[in-house]
Amino acid sequence: MALQSHVLLAALVLCGLTLTLALPGDIPRWCRCRRTTHNFISPKHFKKLEIMSPGAYCRQTEIIITLKNENTVCIAPEVKWIHKVISKFVSSKDNVNTTQIPATASTAQ
Repeated sequence: MALQSHVLLAALVLCGLTLTLALPGDIPRWCRCRRTTHNFISPKHFKKLEIMSPGAYCRQTEIIITLKNENTVCIAPEVKWIHKVISKFVSSKDNVNTTQIPATASTAQ
């Protein structure tokens, strides 16, 4: 009976290690934001803005700003100013990505 429990325990540990190694290493297995701030940060200091949707490893939306000085700041998702910044960013990206199709003269008369 004791031998069976040791074999079962070894199989369980082996399955756990296999599962751990099978998961990609670049996926965080926890929330990245331990603390959030409500303070305004000027977008001119932004280097990168990440919005992480809730998922298997974190149950909350995370808004992570990487500043030009390489510091990262987590913003509380309920803050109104960040929603304005995000909507401006999205609308400016839409304007940049739209291409104008030049009008061509009609040849048929």
